[in-house]
Amino acid sequence: MFLRKTWVGLLLLTVVATTLRLWQIDSIPPGFHFDESFEGLEAWRILTDPTYRPIFIEGNFGLVPLNVYANAVTFGVFTFFGGEPGPTAMRVTAALFGVLGVVTTWLAASELRQLGAPRLTAAFPWLAAALLATLRWHIHFSRMGIEPILVPLVTATALWLLLRARRTHSTLVYVGFGAVTALGMYTYQGAWILPFLLAGAWAILWWLDWRQGNPRPLLTGGLIAAAVAVIGVLPLVLFALAQPDLFLLRPEQIAVGGQTATQQTLGESVLAYVLMFVPLVQAGDLDPRRNVPGLAALNLWQAIPFWLGVLLACWRIRQPAYSILLLLLAGLLLPGVLSEYAPHYHRVLGAAAPVALLGGVGLDWIWAWWGEGRRARGEDSTQSRRDAEARKENQISVNPRHPRSIQGARGGDRAWNVRWVGWVSVALLVIGAVVAARDYFGRWAALPDLFYAFDVGLWEIGQEIAAQPADAPIYLTPRSADHPTLAFAWETRPGSHGAPVTFDGRHVFPLTAGRNAQPEQYLVIEDEDFRTRLLLPELFPDAAVERSRYDWQGRVYANTYVRPIASAPARSPMAAASFEVGDGITLAGYDAQTATLEAGRMLYVQLYWDVAAAPTQDWTVFVHLLKADDELVAGVDSRPGAGSLPTTRWQADWRILDEYQMLLPSDLPAGEYALAIGLYSADGARLPADGAGLQIGEVTLE
Repeated sequence: MFLRKTWVGLLLLTVVATTLRLWQIDSIPPGFHFDESFEGLEAWRILTDPTYRPIFIEGNFGLVPLNVYANAVTFGVFTFFGGEPGPTAMRVTAALFGVLGVVTTWLAASELRQLGAPRLTAAFPWLAAALLATLRWHIHFSRMGIEPILVPLVTATALWLLLRARRTHSTLVYVGFGAVTALGMYTYQGAWILPFLLAGAWAILWWLDWRQGNPRPLLTGGLIAAAVAVIGVLPLVLFALAQPDLFLLRPEQIAVGGQTATQQTLGESVLAYVLMFVPLVQAGDLDPRRNVPGLAALNLWQAIPFWLGVLLACWRIRQPAYSILLLLLAGLLLPGVLSEYAPHYHRVLGAAAPVALLGGVGLDWIWAWWGEGRRARGEDSTQSRRDAEARKENQISVNPRHPRSIQGARGGDRAWNVRWVGWVSVALLVIGAVVAARDYFGRWAALPDLFYAFDVGLWEIGQEIAAQPADAPIYLTPRSADHPTLAFAWETRPGSHGAPVTFDGRHVFPLTAGRNAQPEQYLVIEDEDFRTRLLLPELFPDAAVERSRYDWQGRVYANTYVRPIASAPARSPMAAASFEVGDGITLAGYDAQTATLEAGRMLYVQLYWDVAAAPTQDWTVFVHLLKADDELVAGVDSRPGAGSLPTTRWQADWRILDEYQMLLPSDLPAGEYALAIGLYSADGARLPADGAGLQIGEVTLE
């Protein structure tokens, strides 16, 4: 009967946890932000390229790969059943990890009771797991396709296996403990501290066994687990030894005092992580991608049992169950303390497991009051039966003022007085869960900032482009085609349009030089590219906005301009020319700002390139200002479009408007200066071939 009740309870707990993590998973969170889509592309590559099996992901400042492999499996399952790889699939993976974390927290709490913590009741595992299941902090990252959600799962699982192995002396469980410890090193950089914390927990248990005169089994089992962990982590260690700079790139960038811009001191960082559990102050994570800006990780109803549990654990710290929980809490917060932007919720998500267990300690302490009330009621019932038997046998009347009667009455009053106290823990759980759900699905999901935080606009643009016919001419500014959110849309969809022509319209503009054979679309992200919307009417007066996209505050995010079929460009260079440069490139002229040009100001030069044939090399353009004796006085060298449209991507029959900004020295004397241009490549080749460049005109400095 007990086992049946346990399984039913676990099933109900799992249903609650699953519902909170999967409800509206296709729309909350929205979009598909950079980190998710980067890992999604890596997962897609693992799924589709049998030769790609990384031990360490080298992009995005370096990532450990377990979550990527998990998403590759999910993508395979989704595509097998006719679904699509993408944000929903990745977030379902995270939700699964979150639910498993709730279950393993229940298992870890059950083993903590077995550790010799007599003050913990049978309700403790349920209360701790229920708290984690309803914790907004944990729910949030269970619905994002990035790797931190693995850390609380691995933490709870490793703790459960360690305690169970010590209790059962099972070699197989010790092997499992070592394997999970090694696996934690592949989850997330914030989990790299976990083996040291688990070693500390093992040391606490060994000290307990040593005092009890039986340390040998745990010592032997610990050596087995350590050997398994070392073997499991060896591939990652070998990679770290081979490429230490890449392996430590991310930790070095975010370390306190490292390469980041903030100036938080260590003390300020510690305080920030303490205050993230204090809901009475607005000191939580400010990033809308991770939190309702400023909101604490726990609401008031969850913070009360958590802090009560911390106080109880500190009071009972000599008992291993409590000292281990405090060790895990402090240790898993340490990666955040030692890095910038505190409090950073996803760097310390592993601490959600000990937070829930400590909160369970607090809830269980309250629940124990009900247990005392039940015991008191049981004693009163027994005493009443004894009094009845005595009356029957001895035929005595019980005086209401008899001491025993008074004692029974007081006991009954005490029972009723404390009976309701235990249910406070249930009330705290329920109210905390309701508030957490409201804060996540109501307050957070309605934040207008999520549009940009989760790249909603980019994801919609990427899907729109992917759905276009393959031969449709599409131009996109100013984002590049390799942005993961965009690239995922067309790289993972069979028969998609593929990458459009991308350029940064603030520096360059490509177009068909003559009359176009079919309509051409220009997708312009308006709040990032202020210049294209000014240039387009000059180039194509008859171009129209076919479609507009708005952000969640009603502002125009992106416009799709359509150049009609058979329309000729209306803008020509102010200084027309026809200089054949080479490699299929001709200079058709230039515009230069020459009016009231003064020293110390900026000279703007726009070059008009005509492309007869696609260039064969990646050329760098130079624009120089020369004295009469050809002495260089100012200049700028750059790949076209500030690198956004290199010559290797130029197409035949294009005209390209390529702008350069040249800062003139403040001490440059007035007079006439020659404007010279040319191109060169990394291997030393130059265009024009004589290497002298082209002096295309003069600039007068007043």
